[in-house]
Amino acid sequence: MKLFTNEQFHKARTFMLEKARKVDRALYLFEFENGAKEDVITELEVFQNRDGGFGNGLEPDFRCEESSAMASTIGLQYLSRVKADEGDAILKDVIAYFLQTYQKDIPGWEKVPPEVESAPRAPWWNYQQGGSDWGNPNAEILGYFYEYKSLIPANRLSGLTDYAISHLQNQKEYEFHELLCYLRLADKASQDILREMTPYLDEFVNKCIVENPENWGGYGLQPAGVIHSPNSRYYPLFAESTEQNIDAIIDQQTEDGSFEPNWSWGQYEDTWLLAKEEWKGWITLEKLRLLREFNRIEGL
Repeated sequence: MKLFTNEQFHKARTFMLEKARKVDRALYLFEFENGAKEDVITELEVFQNRDGGFGNGLEPDFRCEESSAMASTIGLQYLSRVKADEGDAILKDVIAYFLQTYQKDIPGWEKVPPEVESAPRAPWWNYQQGGSDWGNPNAEILGYFYEYKSLIPANRLSGLTDYAISHLQNQKEYEFHELLCYLRLADKASQDILREMTPYLDEFVNKCIVENPENWGGYGLQPAGVIHSPNSRYYPLFAESTEQNIDAIIDQQTEDGSFEPNWSWGQYEDTWLLAKEEWKGWITLEKLRLLREFNRIEGL
């Protein structure tokens, strides 16, 4: 079992403090060095629009200023991390954005609006109508509705829940981004709902996780993408491959102390270089969080 050495951690810390986006730097300080929740919120507000939604490149792979459901779920990931509560204006505004932009015919939200094509982006973020992966991001949004339940009308919560469970139970295609959204819902839903979802989530996980280390070089769902701590429901099933995966992750740290995305756009190359740097902060913090949960950081 490998450890992330003191030297490696120092390099990662230096990267986060000197080169990461301000919002990721603030979140790093909050999670690792007793930084203030308010500092994260202040930096996150830069990405929030007047309609309450988030845009402005918060999701680095699409750069449009307009609000989107996808960028707004990422905003909620930050807010959930710092344990924002219903009294925080930034939270109330983004929840209001979701309630106002709900589309009955989906039922839910489009990932991104047509305006996404007005700015540089990865090719997978070209505008398109919703496909079979309804859960991405709708299941995740529902999870935040449960987390901040007092702000959500009861009928909206129950209707979305029924649809989310039905969609999961009738799953025919297994796309790992959708799985991750359902797992975020599972983290926040009630025990009754979790019981209904669990057998279908178990099948989803088994279909999506890539266990063979020889296949970890590509873009797929590695064990540590699902199993974030030894307390995970899925750790006993994938313990060996998860520990091997963490060993491999430790070796992926780059010379500047960061962890890099394993994808590229193949277009808008100048903007991609900026997006890549922005991703490095998010991914590095994600890896540090994982290594800490598995007690892999030397002396921490």
